[in-house]
Order: sequence, then structure tokens, then C-alpha cells
Amino acid sequence: MTATAPAVAKARQRPLAEKVDPRNTALVVIDMQNDFCLADGFYGKRGADLSRMPGVAARIEALVAQARHQKMLILWVRAHYDDIVMGDPMAEVLNRPGRTSGSCLAGTFGADWYGALQPKEADNEIVVTKHRYSAFWDSPIDLYLRSNAIDNIIVTGTSTDVCVESTVRDAFFRNYFVVVPEDAAYSSPERHTEALDDIGRLFGETPTVDDILAIWADVDRDAPRSWMPTAKAARAPQDFDALVDPRHTALVIVDMQNDFCHPKGVMGEHGEDLGDFPPTIATIATLLAAARAAGSLVVHIQGTNLATARAGGHRGLVSEKQKVSRLTQPGTWGAAQLDELAPLPDEQIVTKHRYSGFVDTRLETLLRTNHVRTLVVTGTATQTCVESTVRDGQMRDYRIVVPRDGVASRGRHQHLKAASLETMDLYFADVVDGDAVAAAWESRRSNA
Repeated sequence: MTATAPAVAKARQRPLAEKVDPRNTALVVIDMQNDFCLADGFYGKRGADLSRMPGVAARIEALVAQARHQKMLILWVRAHYDDIVMGDPMAEVLNRPGRTSGSCLAGTFGADWYGALQPKEADNEIVVTKHRYSAFWDSPIDLYLRSNAIDNIIVTGTSTDVCVESTVRDAFFRNYFVVVPEDAAYSSPERHTEALDDIGRLFGETPTVDDILAIWADVDRDAPRSWMPTAKAARAPQDFDALVDPRHTALVIVDMQNDFCHPKGVMGEHGEDLGDFPPTIATIATLLAAARAAGSLVVHIQGTNLATARAGGHRGLVSEKQKVSRLTQPGTWGAAQLDELAPLPDEQIVTKHRYSGFVDTRLETLLRTNHVRTLVVTGTATQTCVESTVRDGQMRDYRIVVPRDGVASRGRHQHLKAASLETMDLYFADVVDGDAVAAAWESRRSNA
């Protein structure tokens, strides 16, 4: 049994008022710039029909004014399509017959904000620059949203079928509830209608601006907003038991596979000192049992080394190419989890191809989807795969706990393990004894 929300709870139908609640909703304004919106801008000069743009801009202005009144987080997204950030596929599309690129170049009039839609210098108004259609692609927008506990976004701007819809799709995939006011986005009438239909069927809701303003009229504007420092302080765990509450904590077990840990695995066969592993395995087994009993999410991360191996081997292991090439081959006993830590049928297995469990894997999807906020990270090797996973988790705003007796390294790397634990404890995690975590989970289970 895990602490993840059951499917019926996840599928609860939420009213519009909840999805636009100013306490945890951000207003996102997409690409309201002169080149896209003004008759004298890049597309206006090339014959684009912008006749409806002033009316749409007025609707967005009304939302911005009320969002400011409600002290909401506002994200102003602008495009810069300079050659230095223009990829070949995008340049090819934008320069097909009858078209030309060159809009929204940084520092030009065309890249400036359109009309009265101007950001203010305020703690809750943030400018985000993007270089692709989606505001989520290689920009810090998700950082601003997740670090301020935003659950919902209202997306406005231009154009409905391209940058707005691309942003909506990526937000939906990142587990944000999305609302697109039908009269606060712009494209040609046909494409606008088609895009709204897709958004309404598959990704969110498409009310009118007046629908949203009517809800906001009855909202307490003095209630704390999730971006405010006081709200952030209130969300912080007040003690260790709260930090590792199994309802929002995942036990992450990194690379506890036979080739790394078992005397008959590749490392053991090559004479590596694996004396650090038996006590570490015992600690992780205790934590695993406690996590299962408490209902915490359990994720087993397993490394593989075949189709995605880099030419020339792994940096730092070049002199051991032959050894490394045999490690954790898919489908082999060596790639399997140690028997003592074998996953149960309902526990999640994440396959990774680099040191960090986050790189090119589904780990963050599992964590975000199940509302995990704290990771208890165990496994091997302390100074490589464990620390890489810890660093990436911390930089994604997860709180990290590392049981010092729940991580292992080969004998000749014990000095690196000690330095890694010190580094993680200083900057990235709470390094504690495994017993402290197990006791907290047992306490929660006993009091349930």
C-alpha cells in the first residue's frame, strides 16, 4: 500500500472557482508584443488580420487589473527569436515559401510589450523570456510556478493555436490545472475556435473573462497568496516527523543492483572491496519495510548500460572500460535488484541511463503526480549516482533526506563517500541516521 492519492480522488471534478482561486493561481500572459499584435509590427506589415486584437487586449487588461487587485502571481511571457537561439527545424518552418522569420528580436520595438499590457516592478510580477512556442521550453516558468506552490494557471495571449496552446499542453503535462478564457486569446477565427475546442476537450477549461471576474468579485483579497513569504514559511515542515511524513515522502533506492553490490557481480568479480555494502543493505531493508508499513511511495532506480552508453565510456572510469561495459546489461542477473531489496509488484521501477535518477527518466512524473515533497535517498555509489540524484532533486525543490548509513561506496572510495556526505549535508540534504527516518515512519503509523 502506498500513500499516493487513489484514482477516484485524482479524478475529482473541480469547479471553475477552484481552478481560478487567487490563493494558488497564476495569470500567464503570452507574447503580447508589438510584432504579434500591432498593425505596424512584423506580422501586421505582412498582412495578418489583427482587427480583433484591440478587443482581446482589452479583455486581458481586465484580467491583469483584477489579478493585481487580488495580489496574484502574474507571469509575463515574451518571445525572443534571435538567430542565436533559432534551431534549424524552427528556422525552416518560419522560412517556408510565403513566410519569413525575423520577429521579436531582442532589443527591438517589435519585441516590446503591446499597448497598455506592461509588467509592473512588483514581487508578484515576473517576466519570462522564451525561445520556442511553449513558455515551458527551456525557460524558468516552471521554477516560478512550483516554488510558489501554484496549482492552477490562467493562460492568455497570442496566438491561440500556437504559443498559447503549446504552453497549455506543457502545463497540463506538468500537472497544472489550466484555464484559457476564450475571449482573452487571439488567432484567426477558425484556428482560434479549433484550438479552444482542443483545449476544452483535452487540457483544461475555456470560460469567458467575465466568468472569472465574477468569481473573483466574491474572493477575500486579503487572504494569503501562495507566493507570499508568510505562506511559504507556513508550508515549511516544522519538525523532522513532518519533513518525512509518509503522505508526501518517497523512499528512493538508487542502483542497489547485483553488479554493483553483490560479491558475485561485476564489481565483486574484479576484486573491489564491498565491505561497505552489507550494513548499508541492512539499513535500506529496514527503511524499506518501514516505508511499506507507513504507506510511503517507494521508487527503485536502476541503472542500465547498453544502448545509451556514451562512446568512450564514463568520465572517471575510462581506465575501467572493460569492467564498465559489462555492468547492468538489461535482462541480466547483474542488472536485477538485490534479493533483499526486491521491488513488490506495486512498487515503481525507474530505469536511468546516467548518474542522476532524474535525467531522461519518469522519476519526476511519478513524484509530482503523487504530490511528493520529500525524498529519502539511499543506495550506491554515494559520491556519484546518489549525490547526482540528490542534487537534481534539491534543485527541483524537493526536500531531501539522506540516511548516512543507507548509502554505500566501494572501499577505495570511502574518502569520496565522506566528502560527498559532508557536501550533501552542507548544501543539498539533511544527512541523518537511518534509525531516525524509520522511527518517524513508525511513529506516524502508530499514531494513525
